[in-house]
Amino acid sequence: MAQVSVVKCERYDAELIYRAIKKSLRNIGFRIPRNKKILVKPNVLGQKKPETAITTHPAVIDAICRILKEGKNEIWIGDSSGITDYGGTKKAFEVSGIAEIAGKYKARLIAFEGSKKKEIIDNNAKVIKRLILAKEPFEADMIINVPKLKTHMLTRFTGAVKNMFGCVPGGGKSKKHAIAPNEDMFCNLLLDIYQNIRPHLNIMDAVIGLEGDGPGSAGKPKKAGLIIASKDGIALDIAGSGIIGYNPLEIKTIRYAIERGLFTNTDDVEIIGEKNAKVEFKKPTAKTRLANKLPKPIVKFVFNAVSTKPYLRKERCRRCRVCAKVCPVKAITLEPYPKFNRKKCVLCYCCHENCHYNAIELRKPLAMKLIEKLRKK
Repeated sequence: MAQVSVVKCERYDAELIYRAIKKSLRNIGFRIPRNKKILVKPNVLGQKKPETAITTHPAVIDAICRILKEGKNEIWIGDSSGITDYGGTKKAFEVSGIAEIAGKYKARLIAFEGSKKKEIIDNNAKVIKRLILAKEPFEADMIINVPKLKTHMLTRFTGAVKNMFGCVPGGGKSKKHAIAPNEDMFCNLLLDIYQNIRPHLNIMDAVIGLEGDGPGSAGKPKKAGLIIASKDGIALDIAGSGIIGYNPLEIKTIRYAIERGLFTNTDDVEIIGEKNAKVEFKKPTAKTRLANKLPKPIVKFVFNAVSTKPYLRKERCRRCRVCAKVCPVKAITLEPYPKFNRKKCVLCYCCHENCHYNAIELRKPLAMKLIEKLRKK
């Protein structure tokens, strides 16, 4: 049975977080090794300040680094943000406050888009059998995965499994979205990556999470007051998704992980600590998953009628071009403001997720609003 520690931590106070993580490690019986190269993998989605609750809070990274330094370990902190430009992740580290923590502990800060690559051939993969990943996760002696508790427009929930998508360097993530544009394919792709880079330890920043239309600027910060930890990332996601009001099997990374033999079942999780922790999060509004349940001949028509689509809020737009750069299928052009090619758009929501100014909103079509109204009756 996989153990998951759930410990209260009410605010981003350095000492409180340090104690909460130390308690979490005791709860799951995890001993930090000594004199090893340890990669800390935060969620650095973009160039976002800590108070947005979009990235892993620097206070959590600080506490982890402090614990690692007690064992005289060499610390690496690495990620590849959603900003595909060279230097985008470096800037994200700076804005998020994580670069400062790296300097404090003399940690090696790694933007994976500039690192060496490793080719993995995995014949058991469901979506992509040839993976190009950052090399550092394979060179480290241990990986500590540090996701943020957030909802997600495409995958519903983003936790330990989704966070390892950051090991795909730079623009490779956009290409993966193009290859796997719907929820089913994308969640299986995430598992293709996860089964090749399984972290040794997962510590979730759930002090303040993100609810609603996450994982980017349209989501809203929501206090959960928790640190969640497990040796098994899928077990952590089962616990984390349950805490915010999901049936864990609604989360397709969890469901498919069980089907693929990467985990046993949702009952095979032992919660240690706050066994009854519940914090109801507002869920994302997107309904893209409906397309996965329909016969192919009518998917296109129904998908168009009920799918939440991105629209520009022109008064907020700064014409920074980030939306066009991150679009995996080049469905956005600037004329001079962003314009969406609806025929090309695969509804991956990368534009919405990465917009710095919350200038791209997701709107439900009238048909979807009517369906939801009828369901409430």
